[in-house]
Amino acid sequence: MAGKRPSFTDEYLIRHFKTNPWGQYTIAFLGTTLFGRLKWYAAHEPRIFKENPCILNLGGHLGADKIQNVLALIDQGFLRSLQNHQPNLQSFYLQMGTDHLTENGLSNSAVQDYARVVESIREEFPNAQIILTAFLIQRGLSETAIERANDALRYIAQQDSKSVEFLPFGPDQKGIMSSDGIHLTSDGYRKWYHFLQGDIDNR
Repeated sequence: MAGKRPSFTDEYLIRHFKTNPWGQYTIAFLGTTLFGRLKWYAAHEPRIFKENPCILNLGGHLGADKIQNVLALIDQGFLRSLQNHQPNLQSFYLQMGTDHLTENGLSNSAVQDYARVVESIREEFPNAQIILTAFLIQRGLSETAIERANDALRYIAQQDSKSVEFLPFGPDQKGIMSSDGIHLTSDGYRKWYHFLQGDIDNR
């Protein structure tokens, strides 16, 4: 989400917490449009992209391209409200911080902010599993740069390996990224969907 920083008073977020049945969700997708776009595909290509009623997909509504936006929502009580209305969440899939990617990977401050988000989730949902999904090769950055960023996520996960884990996408990323280097192709979203669904099914 570019431009204006999201606020926890955002109608979309509140509607998802408070008008859907209490305790409906067991899985949450928190992050960028890489998650959010899956909702569009579920509506337009339902034979391939199956909607899972147990998944709360907030992708694209957190301003998660920048980790600070997610922290700002947390400071406004985002996770506490989520816990109050959806206390049955058992798994959190994270994908955030793409705007922080450089040829050096992630800066120390970005890594610290990412770790703060993870710690905040652990505090509100101490029994949940937190899955840090890998950065894909993007934005014209080298594979080495992306691997450095993913190494930072691995490091965060290693600090609490019982509750937090890093989920690598794998080396075969040919044809998944569109020409703008930011958004996935249709085939890329299919691979991304099956990648996530496979991990969910195996838990």
